[in-house]
Amino acid sequence: MSFSTASTPSHELQPVFESVGRVFSVLGEPARLRILHALCQQERCVNDIMQVTGLAQANVSRHLGRLYQAGLLVRRREGTQVFYRVADSAPLDLCRVIAAQVMARQGRGQRDGDRFSSVFPLDTKEQASV
Repeated sequence: MSFSTASTPSHELQPVFESVGRVFSVLGEPARLRILHALCQQERCVNDIMQVTGLAQANVSRHLGRLYQAGLLVRRREGTQVFYRVADSAPLDLCRVIAAQVMARQGRGQRDGDRFSSVFPLDTKEQASV
């Protein structure tokens, strides 16, 4: 079954637009993009994320909460530590495309043709499926 929104009145799609807007709002914060960058290849705990991003613990925790609430991250507890990982690669794919476009405009594209994964690298499972 296919679903086409081309003939759907925009007011009927309002809940979809609102959800998409919330995701873009969450992705619109550079610190959250730094956190996603840190998590795109592997699961990490808060302390590891702090080291990779250089952000303070309070900032990391606040941003992780927003990313988690938006459904962009999943988490698991192991003893006293909480580990985070990317829930779905689709938002990262979007970030990769936009980052590649920005880098190309700045003349910073990579020579090896792998511009899409330079800022948000693929994790090992994603690499195996490409």
